[in-house]
Amino acid sequence: MYVIHAETGQKLQATISKLDAKEIAQINKTKRFDFNWNKEKSYEVYKLTAAGIDEPLGLISLADRPDDIAIEIRLLASSLENVGDKKQYQRIAGCMIAFACRQSFKAQYGGYVCLKPKTDLKDHYRGIYGFESTKLFLVTDGANSLSLIKKYYEDQE
Repeated sequence: MYVIHAETGQKLQATISKLDAKEIAQINKTKRFDFNWNKEKSYEVYKLTAAGIDEPLGLISLADRPDDIAIEIRLLASSLENVGDKKQYQRIAGCMIAFACRQSFKAQYGGYVCLKPKTDLKDHYRGIYGFESTKLFLVTDGANSLSLIKKYYEDQE
């Protein structure tokens, strides 16, 4: 998995690791991410980091939904310097979404991942990541989830 420096095109090895409650509390103090991440302490929160960069580039909160046979992306955010046209690094959201897809396959959910877009990103998720709309949720599963995993998580080119 890698992110790309937007200005130079340099690829940096990226990793995703789980945050504990203490680390989540620290995230809010940095003011580098939207949302109140303290509300996510009862869920699994992960950070995306890249080689040579101390601070997280992205965060994702996942909820296991066994009754729905799905992993729900509750929150997904790139750090403020990695949002919009002037972002420093590319592929942050894609890597985190691919991670959620991978978790879904590990849980035997067939790659089924859902999210409720809280912003105007609905068309972005559909166009860039292949999510489908069910009115209430956007979803990906099966072949599309495998494609996301290959593109963002496994492909090291």
